[in-house]
Amino acid sequence: MILRALLPLAAAALLAGCGGGTKTTTVTSTPTVVRTVTATPTATAPTTSTRTTTPPPVSSGPRSCGRIDITYPNGEGGSSALSITAYGLGCGEARAVTRACQRGNVTPGWTARMCGNSGVEMHGGARRITFQLAGGGGCIPGP
Repeated sequence: MILRALLPLAAAALLAGCGGGTKTTTVTSTPTVVRTVTATPTATAPTTSTRTTTPPPVSSGPRSCGRIDITYPNGEGGSSALSITAYGLGCGEARAVTRACQRGNVTPGWTARMCGNSGVEMHGGARRITFQLAGGGGCIPGP
């Protein structure tokens, strides 16, 4: 009985809150302010160059660069470049050019020729590399 009496009141309350009356909308507006400010000039820090510099020149005299031993895969032997000597370049580059020759390739910009029985002499402009090749391989074509 009390439930029946409350039902019409609950329905009236629901209708009033679900668009049964006036619709209220809230609008919020925020102004945007832009100001231009002129800054006073300040001293700027010196800029450093990001350009890559070339390494200092390597002495032209002979530089002993050791030896390189290469073992070929599948038990096919190996190759040794003995007494590698560099003229006008560092040992890192001389060893890379020598290793390429051991594997049968002449590095672009370089030439190779036989010098003695097993000696190899390579030239890249004013730079020169000499070494003894033992065991096989090499970038000089056979006869």
